[in-house]
This record gives sequence, structure tokens and C-alpha cells, in this order.
Amino acid sequence: MSRRKLFQVFVAAVVAICMLALSDPVSAQRRNDQEFDRARQTQVRHTDELMAQDGVVGTAVGLDESGRHAILVLLERPGVAGIPTDLEGVPVRPLVTGKIYARAKPAAVPTRSGRDTTPPAVPSGLTAKAISSSQINLVWKASSNASYYRVYRSMLRDDGTRTSYTRIATNVKSTAYSSTGLTSGTIYYYVVTAVDKSGHESGYSNEASATTLMPARWCVRPVPIGVSTGHPLITAGTIGCRVIDASGKVYALSNNHVYANENNAHMGDNVLQPGVYDGGVDPRDAIGTLSALTWIDFSGGPNTTDAAIALCLTTPAGTPMVGTGTPTGGYGIPKSGFGVAASVGMAVQKYGRTSSLTKGTITGTNVTVTVGYSSGTALFVNQIIVQSRSAFIKGGDSGSLLVTYPGKEPVGLLFAGNGSGTYAVANNIGDVLTAFDSLGYPVWIDGEQ
Repeated sequence: MSRRKLFQVFVAAVVAICMLALSDPVSAQRRNDQEFDRARQTQVRHTDELMAQDGVVGTAVGLDESGRHAILVLLERPGVAGIPTDLEGVPVRPLVTGKIYARAKPAAVPTRSGRDTTPPAVPSGLTAKAISSSQINLVWKASSNASYYRVYRSMLRDDGTRTSYTRIATNVKSTAYSSTGLTSGTIYYYVVTAVDKSGHESGYSNEASATTLMPARWCVRPVPIGVSTGHPLITAGTIGCRVIDASGKVYALSNNHVYANENNAHMGDNVLQPGVYDGGVDPRDAIGTLSALTWIDFSGGPNTTDAAIALCLTTPAGTPMVGTGTPTGGYGIPKSGFGVAASVGMAVQKYGRTSSLTKGTITGTNVTVTVGYSSGTALFVNQIIVQSRSAFIKGGDSGSLLVTYPGKEPVGLLFAGNGSGTYAVANNIGDVLTAFDSLGYPVWIDGEQ
């Protein structure tokens, strides 16, 4: 074989080997990992200088428009100046997200003495009917010689005793009255008197009682995950999922700012379902007690998690107050265990108190971002950012569990988002579980095997 021919064979062989390497999925994955790691290391080196610029709220590793690994620069608004097109040969992609924010014995019926000897007839047929969590409607039959009516109310306390009757309406002209501003799930008692034009008041009607309806977001125990919950001093967030330890203790997982009121709660405080904003009342609606939290540093130091767990109370049947799956129409039961690592392009879903089931795509990992709270601003590192065409997260969805779609593998714990909700931020679930382990609570997701 001639030297020329031999060279041609050699070149063909090299080309074939290169083509084989390019088509080898293992080699392709290795190259992808190397490109990601290069982008991540470059991002880390330049994050401080990027975030020092006005209008920059965070950085991440994602993809540029051509699908290459890139440094994402999260912007508060369009038109932020000074953003480079690349850093050390790694593409830089500006992404306008906007600012990110964390969203017994009954009491006697009252009696009167010294009434006029010719009062109007006693009202009869009083009925009480609850029509909402804060309203009871009363209806009675007309009394002869009545000019108007007075309504009196008592209520059943949490300890099983009743309050004294109090006059709540003085000049009711019709034979119907709507009692409003009540506490959901509470028993109220009523009597009515008639008053004639001379001011003479009748005796009291029959007593009628009704229990205000539970709020719409109240759930039968055990409650599903993905529904309204919260510490008694916050509005409402979401139960992320149920976690369990080796001894069989069951906990509800959510955010620190949902269960621990941004570091301000005390261990053993009740957590409610639903949250106070949705009609929850402490202690009546308690489903657990605060057991552990990951502290949020508002001084400028880095945070990785905004999380808390509550030891579940039990139902009269002895089962935990929190179940393992979402309500009907949700994704169901997440996979049990310690979850999976997030990756750019991963399809994900969540079920939350406000926006229920939503789906999106992870567009950034290794996210560094500033997050606004009522207590101040906190810096978070090693986060996940999810993007969706419509709102993926809304106020009240904080604490939702982020799982893969369709696999339901836990990926993260959602805690923040931008104003429109099209960008959401989550802690890595591995970081969350590792944090609780370090606090003496080695737990894992209690779900589907």
C-alpha cells in the first residue's frame, strides 16, 4: 500500500473514531457536564461583580438561545446597562425576571324583670341557618303589636362553655336578620324579642342555634398536601409534603416563613390548616406543632433553605393529620425518598394553595438571588429557577413541593417568585433534607414507593 493510500486510511479511521465519539451518549453526557461545570465555575467567579450592578437581582447557569450553557443574569427591569455578552468565553444571557419575593355547661337564656304588663307578643318560630363561614341568617314569625325586634346572641367557647347573651341588634324592622362577622366552625345561639311603639319589650323567643360553615379551604382530616396552612401569626402558605423519620414520626414540610413566621415563632407553636387568612383558628384547626426550622439570615450572609417541619398531630383514629397525596386534580402522591437533582430543561410541576396544579421548566440551576421578605432581604445560593408561560406560583403557594413531570420525583421546595409568578425559585430538596439531618431530624419524603 502506498504511503498516500495509508495516510488516507488513517484519516478516515480518525474521522470515524471522532464521529463515533460524538454519537456516543456517554461521551456526549461527559461533554455536557464539562460545559456546565465550566459555566458554573465562571458564574461563581463573577457573581459578586454582576450583582453589584444596579438592577441585577441574581445569576444562574442555564442555556442561551442556541442551547449552549450560559450564565444567566437575572434583571429587575429591561435595559439594565453594563451586562457583558460573555465572560471568559462563556455566553452571558440577560433574563428579565423582575424582583423576587417570598407571598360544657350551657349559659342560661337572659331574663328581664320589671317589664310592662302589656308587652307585645313573644316572637315565635325562630330559626337559624349558617350560609357561610362568617354569616348566619335568622328568620322568625311576626309578633302582634310589634314595632321592631331586638336580637341577642351567645356563642360556644373553645373550652365548651358559653358566653352570656349580648344584644347585637336593636332596631330590626323585618322578621329576618343576618348575623355576620362570625368565626368559622363556631356554634352561635340566638333569641329575639319584640318591641312595641311605646318601647315595651316582649319576652324572649325560643332559642335557635347554628354552626358557621368551615371555610372553603378547610380539609377533612387527614388533610392532603398542597393545601392552605400556616403559623397562627401569618396569612397562609402551602403544605409541601409529608416527611418521616426512622422511628415513624410524621412531619409536615413547608417553608420557614410559612411555619416559623420568618424566624419569629417558638418551637411547639401550632401550625394550622387552613391558614388564618383562609379562616383557620388556633387551636381549633391545629394539625401539628413546629419542630425544626432552617434559619433565614437577613444580614447579607448566604442562605440555601427556607424550610420548617411540624410534628403531625393525630386524628381520633390515631392516623397522622397530614396525608401523602394532593387533592383530586393534583399530581397525586410524590415519590418517597430523598428526591433527585435539578437540571436545566427538566419538566416540573407543583400543587399549591392558590394556583393549584401548574407546570413549568427548570431554566436555571446554581441560582444566586436576593429575595424580599417582610423582615428584610435575604441572599440565597444554590437555588433552582422555574419558568412558565403563565403563573407558576402565586401568593400562598409558598411551601409547595416541586416534583418532576410526569415522574413525581421531588426536586425542590418552592418559596419565592416574581410579581407575575412566571418565574419561581425553589430550594434544592437535597439541601432541605440535609439541613434537617444536621439539626437532628433525619427525615425523608413519605410518599409513593
